[in-house]
Amino acid sequence: MAKNGKKAALGAVTALGLVAALGGEAKADDAQVTVGDPARFSEPPPDQPVASSVRRDGAPAGVVADDGFIAREPELRRSPFRLTLGPAGITSGKGFGFGVGLGADFGTGSVGGRLAASWLRGEGKNDGGSSTPTGDSVGHYSGEITLDLHRRGPIHPIVGMGAGFLHVSRPDAKSGFAGVGTGRFAIEYALGLEDADVRVGASVTGGIVGPVDDEVKDLRAYALTAAHLAIGF
Repeated sequence: MAKNGKKAALGAVTALGLVAALGGEAKADDAQVTVGDPARFSEPPPDQPVASSVRRDGAPAGVVADDGFIAREPELRRSPFRLTLGPAGITSGKGFGFGVGLGADFGTGSVGGRLAASWLRGEGKNDGGSSTPTGDSVGHYSGEITLDLHRRGPIHPIVGMGAGFLHVSRPDAKSGFAGVGTGRFAIEYALGLEDADVRVGASVTGGIVGPVDDEVKDLRAYALTAAHLAIGF
């Protein structure tokens, strides 16, 4: 009986040793918790450019971001072709003659062109009865290259240089032609209409006479002033 008790005790000790050995080798897996389905969520947006007033080198810079929502002052409409019409006057220093001027302006940028014609009364006769340099009537025709010194905005200071010719009719039944070189300064104000390029302006043109017929050789220089309304198409 004692021998049987020893065998039972030995079996119990052996069983406990096996359990302890198996327990030492057992390992617990890492716990994982999943919340929702990852496929349900979109990827984050890529990095967007940001507005900055300073470049990396420290120099000032404009807005580099998409500034489509930033308020801007709208640029006024500029037509590539504008007709001008208005009163004009001419003088060589002996009097003043009035008439009408017609012009055509070309271009939407800073540099453009202009064709113009004016028909005016001359300065008439001197006190002694002789004809003035501009006679009874003057026809003035010119073309020029123009430069708009302030292309944006409503106010446009414009300078132009060109050439042309004029025809002088004298009271003594003599008339003649003269080639001229011209310089013009004008100021125009755009009315800011949304669907039309409409302006009002005034100009002063100086002319130097070049090749000239004998009948009008006493005409050497003159000034032509004008006011106008310009309508673009």
